[in-house]
Amino acid sequence: MIVFLSVFCLSAFIYIPIPLTTAEEATEADTLQTIKSDLVTNTEDNNEIESFSYESGSALTLWEEASLATENTAEAMDIQEDNASEENSSADTKELKETEVTSTALSEDTPTQETTDAMDTPTVKTEEVEPKVALYANIGISVAKDFVNIRQEASTDSDILGKLYRDSAAEIIDTKGDWYLIESGSVKGYVNAEFIKTGLSDDELIEKYGKLSIIVTVDGLNVREKADTESSKLDVIYMNEIYPVLNTNEEWIKINIPDDNINGFIKREFADVIVDFKDAVSKEEEEELLKLQAEERAKKETEVKQQEGVSYSQEDLMLLACLVHAEAGSQSYEGKLAVANVVLNRVKSSKYPDSIEAVIYQPGQFSVAKSGSLSKQLANYNNYSSSSQRLSIKAARAALEGANNIGTRLYFHSYRAAVNKGYDKKDSSVKLDDQLFW
Repeated sequence: MIVFLSVFCLSAFIYIPIPLTTAEEATEADTLQTIKSDLVTNTEDNNEIESFSYESGSALTLWEEASLATENTAEAMDIQEDNASEENSSADTKELKETEVTSTALSEDTPTQETTDAMDTPTVKTEEVEPKVALYANIGISVAKDFVNIRQEASTDSDILGKLYRDSAAEIIDTKGDWYLIESGSVKGYVNAEFIKTGLSDDELIEKYGKLSIIVTVDGLNVREKADTESSKLDVIYMNEIYPVLNTNEEWIKINIPDDNINGFIKREFADVIVDFKDAVSKEEEEELLKLQAEERAKKETEVKQQEGVSYSQEDLMLLACLVHAEAGSQSYEGKLAVANVVLNRVKSSKYPDSIEAVIYQPGQFSVAKSGSLSKQLANYNNYSSSSQRLSIKAARAALEGANNIGTRLYFHSYRAAVNKGYDKKDSSVKLDDQLFW
């Protein structure tokens, strides 16, 4: 009689045929009972087998039960390993998060902590890929030639709250007929939908209309010459500082540091990338912007430029200085210099007489010449001693010697009177102190 004994090696069986003698046959039941006990012990440890059936003398039944027990035992081992893996993975994740938090206080040279799987053969889990959600699905871009008005109501008769200039972005909140209710910057109102482009992908919006910047998320981040931690260190930047992005990849970001005129690389993990779009401009913001632009233009256009001077006599100097003091005695040196140059510009212009005296006394031009104020200044010229009087003489002399801060402008007036007459609308108008020149 032949009985197959099994030698367990993991989940595989090695079958060894052993012939039994008559005496040994008597111990067959004991041997099989021992195997049964061993199997029951193993399976009870894993709580997988509730009962064990066996017919004495049936080798086929034994192997079926042994195979079933082994499969269930292996499955239980897999479950335990999966649980152990999940516990280890959770511990590793917690440890990694703690490491990430700690590493924010370090430079990008800090190595990333590595983790390994608990099982020799990890279980492969299939995860459902969620569809990509558009971040800017409700963003519209102005395609107006210059700008589109933002109005208080969905009507061209409604008050204008601001302007959405070409290529500026707005969040579309609602639709009302042919109008969009939008919000951009500090302005919330209605724009004609005809001038708003929608349906752009995130990538297209960012590439064509966005401006990338980074905000530093750690204190003391190295800026390197190349995208390599062994590269030379150019600078160090700090928490919450913002810099424009020049280029980016998965690991490094190339930034510009305007104040130091430096272009360098930082590790991407230590900064957040932000996207800025051009916003709408409110009516108040535009008025302030125009004011600042006018001041900046005036500052630039009234810079003193040295040009060729003119021949002049002491009488010319005295007459010009007295006119300057009569017209602009309370103004700054720059204001006085500008008045003197209006006179000299007229001398050089074909529209006016070609001498200082003739220009000053030309009828209907300088009111101080007619009122007698100029005559009083001339009578007191030799007694000029105040700082304002001396500045008038200095400005007149500088103008005669070629200093010019108003270009070729031929006119001036007190600022308030000039505005009332609309002279401030002229393209060439520029304000200096309390006077407007054009």
